[in-house]
Amino acid sequence: MGTIKQGILGGFSGKVGTVVGASWKGKAYMRGQAQHVKNPRTAAQTYNRAALQLITDTLRPIIPTLRLTFAKSAGKMSEFNKAVQINYKEAIVNQDGTPVVDYSKLVLSRGSIKPFDQLIINDMSQDGNYYMYPKNNDNSSVRYEGLIYFIYDVENKSWYTKIYEYSFRTGSMLDSYGIVLHANQSYLGFACAYDPSTGQVSNPVTEVQVYGGYH
Repeated sequence: MGTIKQGILGGFSGKVGTVVGASWKGKAYMRGQAQHVKNPRTAAQTYNRAALQLITDTLRPIIPTLRLTFAKSAGKMSEFNKAVQINYKEAIVNQDGTPVVDYSKLVLSRGSIKPFDQLIINDMSQDGNYYMYPKNNDNSSVRYEGLIYFIYDVENKSWYTKIYEYSFRTGSMLDSYGIVLHANQSYLGFACAYDPSTGQVSNPVTEVQVYGGYH
């Protein structure tokens, strides 16, 4: 793919011979027309296409939040495509020739902020009101400007995300109203530190524990 300098011909769109012109993020570019593959159904090609579709479908419900958590690391790609690219490599495993998602390996943020070590999400008083408890393993008190977390409901195959845009210190309890989690169900948690004033995030928090409800 080559970027077109604005010159005597300027940018162009559409197909010219075997070259296709278009624009992306305000920049003109051109690419060669896709060539037909003689045998598009080899085992490897079929597996790769299925794996790509699988990780795309897995991440699609959380596109709005991924636009935040990959905003500073996407480069010339879209944030969602960057997330798909990373997780295609990190979270897809080959199970007897079939691609499956290892949710424990999902990478849902990429950034430069130093993350805290743990986030616990729990209904501490068993009254339907959830709290978050971010902490470091050495129990140090570190200030952060916000955080983002994701919860995956394993049984229902659904996502819940929350963007917390208030400053806090690790070791403190934070309100997290609006969550409805059920007892005896499995949940997976993912989180990162977030600075809403700059849009910067951290790499994933190492450990996120999510406890189901009591009602």
